[in-house]
Amino acid sequence: MSEREMGFVVELSSDVKNKQRMTAEFKKFIAGLEEGKFLATKCASCGKKFMPPRFTCPCGGKDLEWFEVNPEGTLYTWSIVHFAPDGIAKQVNVPYPLGVIELEDGLKLAAHLKGLTTKPKVGMKVKVVPQELDNGNMAYFIKPA
Repeated sequence: MSEREMGFVVELSSDVKNKQRMTAEFKKFIAGLEEGKFLATKCASCGKKFMPPRFTCPCGGKDLEWFEVNPEGTLYTWSIVHFAPDGIAKQVNVPYPLGVIELEDGLKLAAHLKGLTTKPKVGMKVKVVPQELDNGNMAYFIKPA
């Protein structure tokens, strides 16, 4: 696994507690970001969907299917971050707006809000955009649609 792929997980996936949990399947998510695609997973047992993707389901299901998600949605909620997490502290200036976008099928995804010319408004149309960070890691942010 490359440092680039490991960096993404450390920076953006708080539920991944160690690098050994990185799997070949996660490369698919990284590759999707590099191609401008947003991939999610769906549990074949219970139908629950995950964005960012997961590889096991709380129901115990381990057979998760990949699908592409439309990156456009609406701003569900937002807040101002005054202390950046250690993994991204060198990549962002605080304070910064953090938004939660509601995508199709009720999927929700949190990310840095960029490109705002006015105060964010819940319900506004937004889009998730992939971004390569200065350190070469892949990430994503939310911008007005």
